[in-house]
Amino acid sequence: MAEGMAPQQVAVLLNAFFARMADAIFQHDGTLDKFIGDSVLAIWGAPLDLPNHALNAVQAAQSMRRALAALNAERPDSVLRMRVAIHTGVALVGDMGSPKRREYTVLGDVVNTAARIEESVAGAGQIVVTRATYDRLGGKIPANSLGTIQLRGKGEAVEMFEILDE
Repeated sequence: MAEGMAPQQVAVLLNAFFARMADAIFQHDGTLDKFIGDSVLAIWGAPLDLPNHALNAVQAAQSMRRALAALNAERPDSVLRMRVAIHTGVALVGDMGSPKRREYTVLGDVVNTAARIEESVAGAGQIVVTRATYDRLGGKIPANSLGTIQLRGKGEAVEMFEILDE
């Protein structure tokens, strides 16, 4: 979409998108790690413990999906599509970088797995979670099994679920 737009138009559209996504993340006690191009990386359970981190992350994703639908309704000539992937696990979280420039971020296989799911499994409009996340939802969110999928760079296949509309 950006190919046919002036840089200023892209900035306006992305800023409108990012503002709504950030609001949804914060509404559900998430930490916005960073914007990466036209993507958002968010985490739950750090820097403060969050016992229901998986549920909060999925509810944030559902809020993000609704917020995107509202944004698209306001801008029918610039419809955006979004894919969401959520994985639960242990990560290293903190300030990282060089002595001259550091930033708060998250590292680990859990992040790489979520990125692989977002790029190769989740389709437009989908929220895909792993078994590790699904098990922590306690049946509070309806989902359909997508089966076990082999991800690039992973030794073992990962079981995944698509989160359904509320």
